[in-house]
Amino acid sequence: MRNCVFARPNLLAVLLAFLWLSIGEKPIHGQQERPQDAFGEWRETTDVASLGWSRERLRDLSEYVDSIGSASVLIVTQNKVVFSHGDLTKPYRAHSIRKSFLSALIGIAIDEGKIDLAGTLTDLEIGEKTPLTDAEGLAMVADLLKARSGVYLPAASETKEIVAGRPQRHQYSPGEHWFYNNWDFNALGTIYRRQMDEDIFVAVESRIAKPIEMQDFDLEHTRYQLEDVSQHPSYKFRISTRDLARFGLLYLNKGKWSGEEVIPAKWVEESTQVHSLTGSSGTKSGYGMMWWVNADRDSQIPLEQGAFTASGTGGQRLTVLPSLETVIVHRVDTDDKDGPRVGTSGYHRFLSRVMAARSTAVDQDP
Repeated sequence: MRNCVFARPNLLAVLLAFLWLSIGEKPIHGQQERPQDAFGEWRETTDVASLGWSRERLRDLSEYVDSIGSASVLIVTQNKVVFSHGDLTKPYRAHSIRKSFLSALIGIAIDEGKIDLAGTLTDLEIGEKTPLTDAEGLAMVADLLKARSGVYLPAASETKEIVAGRPQRHQYSPGEHWFYNNWDFNALGTIYRRQMDEDIFVAVESRIAKPIEMQDFDLEHTRYQLEDVSQHPSYKFRISTRDLARFGLLYLNKGKWSGEEVIPAKWVEESTQVHSLTGSSGTKSGYGMMWWVNADRDSQIPLEQGAFTASGTGGQRLTVLPSLETVIVHRVDTDDKDGPRVGTSGYHRFLSRVMAARSTAVDQDP
């Protein structure tokens, strides 16, 4: 039998190997860092100054959000948390933020060839309890996404403001006039379910939540709301602040997550462009395809043109600032019926405070 001789291991090599396994591979320069690696346990970065923020002004912001009744706030710049407030994990009601999620799903469906932007309500056999006329049947999927269908009928989950402001039936032709219309958004939900043969909430989970590694999304926090006035239900769900920030980062990164396409980049760009001027100011001055877009050149808020927002009643907001590589999430607990609410003007005041926390001169952290 041959004698076996074992070489003595090189101590330095062993130590280097141990360190490599312990630390793990780090992203090389220019490689997209995975957001959850940057977030970790959602702790704030200790170096906000290098990201263009003032530590002092961010401290002041914390007092301000307390004073207006914000339940939770999260600001992320370059995949790093620069400010957080409140419970980031609680699933608050999304309200109309749901519409921006459906827009994302429709973009995926269009890319798969399952939905055609030029498809009409007649083509898709979309009806209603009050039968649609031939003129209304000419509305295209693109018209509904832009809230320009010309179909002015009662819908599920309408606010008093929508009901009061709804144009008369046949007042405008499809594509002619912008009106924030729940009928359009709910009918799009029906179109998605039929064309994809897929439940909206299951699709959100499998096509968005899981790919971008949401931490709190739960199908038990989802429901359809069907009302007597319409055959098209609204689609409601809850989402945590940190999960909503991930959705914003997905759009900031043009639909990619960890280098993988989740939403087609072309759709991200098209759906967050201004397709209509709304007559409002600031974050709601323009409308894309189920996203609000800032088109206000004279806004008193120092907000870039092209910033886009998913908005829900009571103070639910997700704003994406592409030029600053920043996502801002603001939440209010609307389960508290007598609790505080932050409307559009209140949110604009909040944004002014946020933008005032940007540092013109880079602070030096000790």
